[in-house]
Amino acid sequence: MGLSRRRKALITFATLIGTFLAALDATVVGTAMPTVIGELGGLELYPWAFASYLLAATVTGPVFGKLSDTYGRKPVYLAGIFLFLLGSVLAGTSQSMAALIFFRTIQGLGAGAVQPVAITIVGDIFELETRARIQGLFGAVWGISAVIGPAAGGFITDLVSWRWVFYVNVPFGIIAAVLLAATLTESFERRERNADYLGTALLTGGLVGVLLALLGGGAMELSVATLALFFGGMAMLALFVLVERRAADPVVPLDLFSERIIAVSAVGNLAMGGVLLGVSVYVPLFVQGALGGTALTAGAAVASLSIGWPVGSFVGGRLLLLTGYRTTLLLGSALIALGSALCVPMGSETSLSYVVLAVVVIGLGLGFSSTSYLVSVQNAVPWSRRGVATSSVVFFRTVGGLIGVAVMGALLNASLGERYRAAVDRAAGGDADLGRLLSDPNALLQPAVRSRIPEVAYSEVAGALAASLSPAFWVLLFFGLASLAVATLFPRGTAKDLVSRGEDSG
Repeated sequence: MGLSRRRKALITFATLIGTFLAALDATVVGTAMPTVIGELGGLELYPWAFASYLLAATVTGPVFGKLSDTYGRKPVYLAGIFLFLLGSVLAGTSQSMAALIFFRTIQGLGAGAVQPVAITIVGDIFELETRARIQGLFGAVWGISAVIGPAAGGFITDLVSWRWVFYVNVPFGIIAAVLLAATLTESFERRERNADYLGTALLTGGLVGVLLALLGGGAMELSVATLALFFGGMAMLALFVLVERRAADPVVPLDLFSERIIAVSAVGNLAMGGVLLGVSVYVPLFVQGALGGTALTAGAAVASLSIGWPVGSFVGGRLLLLTGYRTTLLLGSALIALGSALCVPMGSETSLSYVVLAVVVIGLGLGFSSTSYLVSVQNAVPWSRRGVATSSVVFFRTVGGLIGVAVMGALLNASLGERYRAAVDRAAGGDADLGRLLSDPNALLQPAVRSRIPEVAYSEVAGALAASLSPAFWVLLFFGLASLAVATLFPRGTAKDLVSRGEDSG
């Protein structure tokens, strides 16, 4: 693109800000939600404040990636920032949970544009050697946002108001938009394209149906509605494949996945997403509930991702230039599998240092693997397809996370019920007051309530929670081993050997 070093640095900074905000908003709301519920009510809608954001970001990612290939990265990225900030402002003014969920969906639409397009922009403006190093920063952003999000949400809520959890996005988003608008110039041939409206509708509807069914199945017993959503969504996805094969200009070109690098990267990111979100959601629950930690110690355990991930990204970005993608991926995936295996035997007697070690190892593996997948995908396609190819990486990682969390949640709920009630009976020993105090597992997550539980009784119920989390950690291991198995399928060769020979200008 012929940009100066200063411009490239400013563009990178602008895209990092946008990516950080979009990633942060997936977690920052968590610690603010109890206060939100207290003011707005709607406890039964609690999960949808998170799911609406993730679903919107997931299903629109490939669509925005395709649009960026058609109309350029800059207008799509700026439109994403606008939608994200609009949703943030509206969410901050919410007067009901239903309104908040709707405005979170608007935020998610913006995130669906910002996340993949930001990564694609960096892929456009840097050459292979620099691209590998810079993409490591984006991997680190995901790990860091998962760590500071909950702490930032709690701090802002306590200091000012939960509404500022959303309003604080505005100045940073404006900075990102202004910087990018002023520094990024694009020059490419815009071609007339036939909009693939049917394909877009089938992809969106199918993914929403399947993911809603999985999320619902993780929170409740299977119902006719859940099964209808799942099979209806699967039918729409099957129709989507048929339509895309015949579309003149498909929203997701299926021939992309005939390229081995793209196909392996998509499945590999699916597995990585299951591990990433599984650790982010269930390790804090284990630390705070089973080990008797506080929100601070639970956050510290997940913060270990931010130790391993940036280191893995930094080293991996250099290693792949020396040894190729496959070696770097195998190393990263082996570390992911090892860290996941370390989680399986964790119980109520496990030390916090052991948990931190497991999460650091996983973070290292995610750093190596995410950088290798991103750079390999961007180098395997010409500029005109880089947006949709990059968005597929982010898309499959998010889908994997949603699937993993839903399955882990379903197993936890199935395992916890009878086991926890039996543990409460043993711990209470006929004491009705203690039995009532212990009857809600949420008591284990509230330090003020937990301090009223005798040590022997707490040990009994904490052991039940730890045992109930064991199946979830086995699922984590499954995703970790799947990540390793997929990495073995990646083609051999140096990074330069696997660069696309097609046009690569923008």
